[in-house]
Amino acid sequence: MANTNAHKTEPMPPSSGSAKRSAMFERISHCLVGLTLAMKGVAKAEHFSEHPLTVLYLFAAAAFIILGTAFHHALEKRIRNFSAFFRVAEGTSLILVGLVLLEKSARLPYFLFFIGTAYLGLGGFEFFTDADSRKRLRPVLLAVMALAFLAAAALAVTLNLLGSRNTWVFITAGVMTVMAAFMLLVRGKAAG
Repeated sequence: MANTNAHKTEPMPPSSGSAKRSAMFERISHCLVGLTLAMKGVAKAEHFSEHPLTVLYLFAAAAFIILGTAFHHALEKRIRNFSAFFRVAEGTSLILVGLVLLEKSARLPYFLFFIGTAYLGLGGFEFFTDADSRKRLRPVLLAVMALAFLAAAALAVTLNLLGSRNTWVFITAGVMTVMAAFMLLVRGKAAG
């Protein structure tokens, strides 16, 4: 009698398509951060004599982020906690760029401070938790981040209504609200 189990295979793991899309979007966001820093460096380079350290920092941070994105998998195998370090470096870069822009009294620095703080929080979360704790606490982290995004969006809209009524602030607040809603929607799937 033939073995009927001979053709049975192991069950396939859930589709990794969403994981691949998520990784692709994360790489794109890292590259956009790096390119933004490089463009700000180019803009500041016109006044290199006035801001030499700022220009050098912007180019170094941009290179680190772009190269870190390009070689992420290779570096992750060699450097323990590279992903967490990478997020902390990005968050710090965004906050410092926000400080540089703050001297011009632009509105963008506040958004950069917020996003930079979010990156620092994610990096810290990865640094100070083990894999089991991360899996268990991920839905809580997503909920807290979603509430922070909603609070920041509400604050931005309120201050904008009381002040300049800048369209870009409303758009940014809308994007933050959509991001918060997305985080709340995927929160249940994050534990699995």
